Amino acid sequence: MDSYSDLYKKLRKKYTVEEIAESMLIPQEMTKEEKEKADEELIAFRFKLLRERTPEQRIFSDLMRFRFQIEEYIKNEPYSDDHSFGKFLSEYLRIIDRTKKRLAEELKVHYTRLSRISNDKEDPNIELIYRLEKHSGNLVPAIFWWKLIAKKQEDQIRKNSILREKEAAKVESVIQTRA
Repeated sequence: MDSYSDLYKKLRKKYTVEEIAESMLIPQEMTKEEKEKADEELIAFRFKLLRERTPEQRIFSDLMRFRFQIEEYIKNEPYSDDHSFGKFLSEYLRIIDRTKKRLAEELKVHYTRLSRISNDKEDPNIELIYRLEKHSGNLVPAIFWWKLIAKKQEDQIRKNSILREKEAAKVESVIQTRA
């Protein structure tokens, strides 16, 4: 097929105009100027939609983006302090527009403990992970939060050869597995 008009003629032999219109999106051939104008109109429309979002719609879309960021990080990236549990928790606070104090009250956890967790001074327990899942309306599953902690621990296990040697020295007998 040389052009869209040839394709249309071929389809017209088999289908009515209405059937073609309902089932297909046929791109419009545009000049460079028309394409630039259409792109500008699309951008303006997208920004208009973004401005008109309700706070609930903004939070929902930001939480979905947040969830996908965590999922992508867990699956495809090595551990980084820039992507620690505390950093993600701080981003969560920004998205939901809460202070640490208010979130601590809503999760029924001591403010100081939540602050230590968000500053990566302490790891959360499983109970707090469940509370974060519920607090997010189940948009951010507990397993995602937990895998952030596991990713950090896995990195520590791989890299902390000093502690590994120190703890190995405490072992009195080693099982012999070779004949």
